[in-house]
Amino acid sequence: MDIEVQYIPLSEIVQADINPKDHDIGAIYQSIKRFGFTQPIMMNEKTGKLLAGHGRLQTLQTLKDAGEKVPNRIKEKDGEWLVPVLKGIAFEDDNEAQAYLIADNRLTELGGWNTGELVEELERLIEAGLDLDGIGYDFDDLETMVSDMESRFEVEDIPDVDDEETDVKIQIGRYRFKVDPELFYEWESRVADELGSRDSDEFVDWLRETLGI
Repeated sequence: MDIEVQYIPLSEIVQADINPKDHDIGAIYQSIKRFGFTQPIMMNEKTGKLLAGHGRLQTLQTLKDAGEKVPNRIKEKDGEWLVPVLKGIAFEDDNEAQAYLIADNRLTELGGWNTGELVEELERLIEAGLDLDGIGYDFDDLETMVSDMESRFEVEDIPDVDDEETDVKIQIGRYRFKVDPELFYEWESRVADELGSRDSDEFVDWLRETLGI
């Protein structure tokens, strides 16, 4: 069976009997409001019930009940909202369908983020004049990520070479190690020459950029 997209009345779409995933309707609402309805929901041809898209469906119903205008890419006919639905997928076994429903929700949670790149992109969008509405991150999130990144790098008790202390202690996240002071200061001096500055903030910025954090 070929996969195709059909527009189906919102009122005719039936949710799965059990969907253990909670959804942030407010966040989905902000995303649909900004970007429109960009991802069709998925229906099991065998049962006629939803496989994926419960959060988006609930959000559409909330918007319609609140008298909001029809989102971009949602059609309207005789007062009914028509929703793009992915058709052509059938699970003959109901348990397999339920397993897919869980997998669809869970797999996206297993991936991580490159926090450094994420922060850079969010800051770039802000500098370009865009706001963060509908993205899923706000300015408080950005501030927290920046603070966490800064706390990952810490240099403890850097002694003078003539002190009794013989090691420089460096901690990056959960990794902590010691470095011979002379080697450290030699390396630090080369970095300072490369930067043309001995400012500690510039040094930390350079190190963070080098490590990608």
